[in-house]
Amino acid sequence: MKKISKLFIAFMATQSLLAFAQINGTSKTQPVTKAIEGYSDAEYEAMFKVYGYQTALIGGDASLFANSRMATFFHTAVVPQRKPSNPVPTELNPAIGRIEATSPIGTMSLDDFVTNPKSDIQAFIVMHKGKVVYERYPGMKPTDSHVWASTAKPIVGLLLEQLIDEGKIDQNGTYGQYVPDFRGTAWENIRILDIMNMASGLNIGETDAARHNPTSIPTRLFLSEFGQPDSITKKIETTRTILKLAAKEIPPGTRFDYSSLNTQALVILVEEVTKKRFSDVADEKVFSHMSLDGDMQLHLSSGDRLEAMHGLVSSRLRNLMLFGMLYTPSWSKIADQQVVSDAALHRIRKEVASHQAYMAGSDGPTFTNALNDYVISNNRQWDDIFPDGDMFKLGFMGQGLYVSPDRDLVIVYFSTNPDTTPGQRYMRPIAKSGLFN
Repeated sequence: MKKISKLFIAFMATQSLLAFAQINGTSKTQPVTKAIEGYSDAEYEAMFKVYGYQTALIGGDASLFANSRMATFFHTAVVPQRKPSNPVPTELNPAIGRIEATSPIGTMSLDDFVTNPKSDIQAFIVMHKGKVVYERYPGMKPTDSHVWASTAKPIVGLLLEQLIDEGKIDQNGTYGQYVPDFRGTAWENIRILDIMNMASGLNIGETDAARHNPTSIPTRLFLSEFGQPDSITKKIETTRTILKLAAKEIPPGTRFDYSSLNTQALVILVEEVTKKRFSDVADEKVFSHMSLDGDMQLHLSSGDRLEAMHGLVSSRLRNLMLFGMLYTPSWSKIADQQVVSDAALHRIRKEVASHQAYMAGSDGPTFTNALNDYVISNNRQWDDIFPDGDMFKLGFMGQGLYVSPDRDLVIVYFSTNPDTTPGQRYMRPIAKSGLFN
């Protein structure tokens, strides 16, 4: 009876969201070119009024508007461009645009895909050996900032890697060892590594049902970040309060269950260990060493002003590319020091989480099917590690970060499409095309 009740709640919530979208005009009716054309005062006010956590889930017109204006909706920590600009040179290769892949919208070349209205691609870049070899902006201006969504999670992973390198965190240590106020909660005895690998074993899985269930722990977190009151307490909650609601579901390390709450737990961990704001640590240890293309915007949870690093990060697409370059031999062309150590890169690519744990839940099979290629496992805040050591991180509404260290290749793209599969289908065909061997 309890299971039926939860499913019914999720179903009714989904129906309510769809009805809301149709009535309020937040369903997908506008092409991505609308983001380039701009909005009138009336359109701006209309989008501002309807945008919130519920409408963000739909990925409709309000999301197209908001994804490049996140600082309008959230308090934001701005990490400025501290080093002089050092633009990555461009040497376009037309052969890349002819690479084909088959996705739910059909079989077509990359050129045709990025301009196809059904793809909702807003920008797409391929970098090889320190040069931009493919770059298209069908749905935004090159100087526009856009939300990274979950492609921001590796930023948190990288800071953890650095603290591990420095001996300040033992990846086999427990959460309660470093975060005292979580002792006595379900988080206390979970290894840091299991949290990094999204295998905490807690009831915080970010499923579609959980996202649409107003009483689920993930939904309570997202509502708090959007400044919306919880349906139970009627208050805007804090990240710490919500995380402490989690309960053990299965033994840690046994199943990959994707959840942004794991990432936010790691954000708190970074602040506890360094005794600094997360944005300041990210600035000091990562972004200040890079020749950024404009500012980085780290948006804050409305509930407690904690950096919502699981996805609320914005910048130009080239900054996502530059971040990916830190994991390649071309890092020296955009940074004044090696930000990603050889040891950290080895841990990410070679000390890979269990394939059995990856496939034990629903997320691993879903991710593998979307990429249409064999994946060993997720690892350390990356969604997919391939047998050749390539790495991929997906973001909600179709943001993508693909890094191939051996090929010195980075692929990044921004989109506003709730179906993330189409963009993913081009990652492995591009990497394995033979153009980058």
